[in-house]
Amino acid sequence: MIVEFILGAALVIMTTAALIIWLSSITTGLTAMLSVGVVMTVALLVLMAQTAIGVPILDSLHVVLVISLLVAPIIAIAFADWRRT
Repeated sequence: MIVEFILGAALVIMTTAALIIWLSSITTGLTAMLSVGVVMTVALLVLMAQTAIGVPILDSLHVVLVISLLVAPIIAIAFADWRRT
């Protein structure tokens, strides 16, 4: 089951990367493209965890919430620092 999840995750990430490359050729907003890609990847990984491993959706969303609470300030600080320079 773990192998299927890892292979599925790799497939989702590669598909999302292909979508981002396709979007970059038709749009100019890099931040918007990356946001769409990240949201799609996280949503699909949550759904894959639910189907492949049997993790309840609510537990998956709790993990995503905890991770986002840890990562969001780091991204905000890096973005503010990038805009300042």
